[in-house]
Amino acid sequence: MAELGKTARHYRKNAKSRAKHVKDNSPGGKYAHSKEYKREHGKARESLKIRSKNVDASKQPDGSYKAESRKTNRGRGGAKRK
Repeated sequence: MAELGKTARHYRKNAKSRAKHVKDNSPGGKYAHSKEYKREHGKARESLKIRSKNVDASKQPDGSYKAESRKTNRGRGGAKRK
């Protein structure tokens, strides 16, 4: 039998880490919101009459949406911004 890889050994020793790994890689996982999120953004794009791939429906702090350059919107960092 082949020897376990470094990652497999790690997850066997670390129960908490393994639980998160299983959750993240299961269907739904960390993207459980995505269908609802896509529906909401799809409706926003439709109402803003956005047809271009280079334009995003950017969610504003007040919950509304506005048409904005994809580069500007994604360059801002969103959830990844610290």
